[in-house]
Amino acid sequence: MKGGSARLQRIVVGVGNQYMRDDGVGIEVARELKKTNLGDEVLVLERQLLDISLLLLSENACKLIVVDAVKAGRPPGTIVRFTATDKGSPGLNVPLSHDMQLADLVRLARKNKIGLCPTVVIGVEPADCTIGEGMTDVVKDSLPAAVQAVLVELRRPRRRNG
Repeated sequence: MKGGSARLQRIVVGVGNQYMRDDGVGIEVARELKKTNLGDEVLVLERQLLDISLLLLSENACKLIVVDAVKAGRPPGTIVRFTATDKGSPGLNVPLSHDMQLADLVRLARKNKIGLCPTVVIGVEPADCTIGEGMTDVVKDSLPAAVQAVLVELRRPRRRNG
């Protein structure tokens, strides 16, 4: 975003806590993405928690991609993708490992008539979210696939609605 005047096109938010083992996977994916040249239209952020500021950021974007540990009942290290802004999306019921869930943000946006942009979650099934540093090997080994999933999502057509 040059001089604060350019409209952001896409935002990637890596969410997690690196002191809760595999919960830090979103942060690690964001750090890997920051090493690549994604252009001026992509903003990559690291966040420990989902919070209301994401609603305000997403008002100026055509796509929000959230990367996080997602407990979807799959084998550890499995990459999942789902949309979070479609009404009735099954992705709204998949628990992330944080107090505020994505479904909470979507409900807040609708209640307050905030135009939440299309939101996609790239999740990695965690093996261990207990207190401790360092991800398990199976989740660490899934990092390249998670980064690739975000890159694929960034290449999808950019639309404000849908």
